[in-house]
Amino acid sequence: MGALLVAVVLVTTGCQGDKGSAAPEKGACDTVLGSEAEDAVRRVAGVPDSVGITRYGHPEDAADELIANVDAGTPDEAKRLDFCRFYRESVEAVPSVELSFSVVREVPASRGADALGKRYRMAKGAVATTKLGVLYFECFSKELSRGDGVKVLVRGASRTNDEVAESDAAAYQDNLRIVHASSRAFAELLGCEANAGIPATFSMPPEV
Repeated sequence: MGALLVAVVLVTTGCQGDKGSAAPEKGACDTVLGSEAEDAVRRVAGVPDSVGITRYGHPEDAADELIANVDAGTPDEAKRLDFCRFYRESVEAVPSVELSFSVVREVPASRGADALGKRYRMAKGAVATTKLGVLYFECFSKELSRGDGVKVLVRGASRTNDEVAESDAAAYQDNLRIVHASSRAFAELLGCEANAGIPATFSMPPEV
């Protein structure tokens, strides 16, 4: 009887552990991004209206982590801060689209993933491929440097992990639309002056 009880406890614990690792904790990502961003996620990742989308993430935590790194004099450690992830309903292993932010030193001209995309005029620079949208913006905020205020260059990225379900041109536009919406929200959380030069509404920017 004792051995059977131990076995039951082990099986139950194992199942709970698997569930916890597979299902991320739902967060405030639901409230900071509007429906236009989700519509763009559906189009680029090919998620039909009949399939639900779940958002996970803690945008405020990402902003707090960036601020903490800047205050500590270690802005280079603010890399790929998890902002929001969009999952197809019942598929929680890999997000269809994920959004992250990093502090960077410069807008790279010819290296890394950004070098593979088309460049656009928005904020300090934008880049798009069929699976990636990137927006660079310069943020001056009194929230940074322990209230003294400092300027940082931030890179926002929207990455599509599913097979792209639309034309290249449409994917470029939707990837930029998603990273624009998330960057506006992140700039507000950081307290960036003048919204870091990010337009209030999205329209397809001109190519560089």
